Amino acid sequence: MEFIKNRDKVAIIYNDREYKYNELILSSKEYGKLLDIEPEDRVVIFMENRPELIFSFLGIWDKKGTCVCLDSSSKVSEMEYFLNDCKPKYIFTSETNVEVAKEAIKNTGLSEIKILNVDEIKFELKGEKIESIIAPDKDNVVLILYTSGTTGNPKGVMLTFDNILVNIEGLEKYKMYTSEDRLLALLPMHHIFPLLGSGIIPMHKGGTIVFLKELSSQAMLEALKKYKITLLLGVPRLWEMLHKKIMEKINSSKVIKTLFKICEKLDNPKLGKKIFKKVHETFGGNTKFLVSGGSKLNPEISRDFKTFGFSMCEGYGLTETAPMVSFTPIGENIPGSAGRILEGIEVKIAEDGEILVRGRNVMKGYYNKPEATREAIDENGWFRTGDLGEVKENFIYIIGRKKEMIVLSNGKNINPVEIEQWLMKNSDLIEEVAIIEHNKTLTAVIYPNFLTVKKEKISNILETLKSSVVDKYNATAAGYKKILDIKLVQEELPKTKIGKLRRFLIPQLLEEKKIERKEENAPTFEEYVEIAKYLKDLKCKNVISTDHLELDLGLDSLDLVEFLTFIENSFGVKIKEEDLVENATVIKIAEYVKENSTGTNIKSIDWGEILKKDSREYFLKSNRIGKIVKAILKPLFTFYIKLEKQGEVEVTGKPTIFIGNHQSFLDGFILSQTLKNKILDRTYFLAKVAHFNSSLMKYLGENSNIILVDINKDLTESLRAMATVLRDGKNVVIFPEGTRTRDGKMREFRKFYAILAKELNVGIVPFGIKGAYELFPAQKKFPKRGKVEIKFFERMSPENMSIEEIVSKNFKEIQKWVEK
Repeated sequence: MEFIKNRDKVAIIYNDREYKYNELILSSKEYGKLLDIEPEDRVVIFMENRPELIFSFLGIWDKKGTCVCLDSSSKVSEMEYFLNDCKPKYIFTSETNVEVAKEAIKNTGLSEIKILNVDEIKFELKGEKIESIIAPDKDNVVLILYTSGTTGNPKGVMLTFDNILVNIEGLEKYKMYTSEDRLLALLPMHHIFPLLGSGIIPMHKGGTIVFLKELSSQAMLEALKKYKITLLLGVPRLWEMLHKKIMEKINSSKVIKTLFKICEKLDNPKLGKKIFKKVHETFGGNTKFLVSGGSKLNPEISRDFKTFGFSMCEGYGLTETAPMVSFTPIGENIPGSAGRILEGIEVKIAEDGEILVRGRNVMKGYYNKPEATREAIDENGWFRTGDLGEVKENFIYIIGRKKEMIVLSNGKNINPVEIEQWLMKNSDLIEEVAIIEHNKTLTAVIYPNFLTVKKEKISNILETLKSSVVDKYNATAAGYKKILDIKLVQEELPKTKIGKLRRFLIPQLLEEKKIERKEENAPTFEEYVEIAKYLKDLKCKNVISTDHLELDLGLDSLDLVEFLTFIENSFGVKIKEEDLVENATVIKIAEYVKENSTGTNIKSIDWGEILKKDSREYFLKSNRIGKIVKAILKPLFTFYIKLEKQGEVEVTGKPTIFIGNHQSFLDGFILSQTLKNKILDRTYFLAKVAHFNSSLMKYLGENSNIILVDINKDLTESLRAMATVLRDGKNVVIFPEGTRTRDGKMREFRKFYAILAKELNVGIVPFGIKGAYELFPAQKKFPKRGKVEIKFFERMSPENMSIEEIVSKNFKEIQKWVEK
């Protein structure tokens, strides 16, 4: 079989250099001449995407050898494992990787392995013409690719030429590739999906491959237009990124947004292509179809691309199936489906939902691992994919990876991908997210989108994500699927080269954050030393220069008030909280202070000085609306929700700080129902501005005794407003947890109410609420019928107590009653 035929056209474009098919064939033959090998001898290809990778590949095939394609970013230790496992005779590599290859050979002692540096291979093409490169024998092992190895060491997947041929035949039936196609090869070719889809199959069909020397979004967009790309293969992460950018533009215009909705309902790709012509021009204007592979694509993204007028072909497969089990023929796009099962391949679903595959595409086995092969392929030839799914009318629908499914103690199964896709779709603040079970709690591990954080001037990322994203998700989710914790990380989540999340490494990433880190060459300039010392004392943890103030050190809103006051008092630099978004790490804020400092005079925080300035910006003219709301809600707390009260509030006329646990949105109303109007008229509630965005809530907030706090703006003014209220002889209500509980358990009390009490010598009345979480948790839109209880504890004086003692006493007293 003639596998690569000579054609009078360009085969490869790289760095504006064109290689015609005759040059491709001749170069591949020359590379083959460098090899002294027997059939199925192994030859490693260890280099970045470039023409020489194809020359090496075809040269090995031409000599009947077995290609072992390795990740070009492999470390020496990884290379040592691969070399020891497959024991190749040669390594084709580049100048970029040659030192790693040499070091690995030296460490393994496999001195007989010869290195062929493609940047040093020189030969002269004399103009002869060779018509083709002949295909290997069907049963020959022509390719070994290593799995990423989620547990244990990677395994070498042995693929025969027939394994690959069945993929080619399946695509030919539907004319998916033609000689007119021009492909942009973005993904690294040590993975089977891009190796075949962007390399071997296009070469077989006579298409043109474009390699990029620089991998960037700008270079990609330029190449799409310049080279008139017709096919683009990508992983879901690429389509998610492009989709988000396109939808941002669509949602920015009411007219375009309306047109999108109309096209979505009409489900007419031809119309979509005309309406969204500019989107197609961004892709170069010549795209025949887009291909998504590597992992499951969010059905909504597939559906939206269809609305834009694109044909999105999604496939399903694994390295062990060479790779395709199914794919989407042009015009048969069903969002949510991974495509039609290839002809000649059998698929069945096991009793536990696992997808089993049998056919010519299934690998010969794992190299040198017969036991692992027997575990993967049963005695009847069925390969266990490890994926869960279902088959409908010969189309496969993927549910998730069997190993990735989270199984709760009650037996409920959670597919983390579904939750991750919802969060990504509904927030621009999230760059990456992984849902895991951490410390027996369903946890969202989030790598924020710091560009959006800066753009929107968000200084309190965690609280913003909780209120604007996670709470909204929880409101739509079943009880066992609710996210009860959030962990923020400052670095990208661990992934494979084609963007697959390496979920098994996430717990390790979180554990690494707990380890006390040391910095060998810490900055020594005065401003950094003093700032690092202050932060170390404030948070009682080791500080290094690259620490993010919130994500690594855990500074909350009150910590920021203290920190900014410290900087102003000690260095004469006044920093607004939103400025911290631009200087969010210890080193950046220290450098900013150094540039703007008027001198250094280290001073401790004086809360009395901070709070003595009056702030009356938040004050209401009347509590008339507050009392009307109380009266309207009286029947609710009499007949629908039975409210039981223990203890009384003494009417002393003295200013008082009411503090209690925060179970639900009902808490403030519960307290109002139990306070007499003459007390209520003198009582101000501290509340988040985010809860008062609607016109009705905004009206209530502006005409009631409520002090609104924006967690991303200057909290100092809010603290001063509360101090002013207390100096005027009135009361304030504070929920020191800051946010409503997500799991019914009390969270740590923040100390700012104790600071107010101590500095102003104001008495504290603690109260506890229980039952409100069960009736109206943060994720619900309406409360259930039931009973709630509120208990007022004895008034306490802050005299002769430290701030820490006040907080501890109040927390333990309330917790003991609430959790009784």
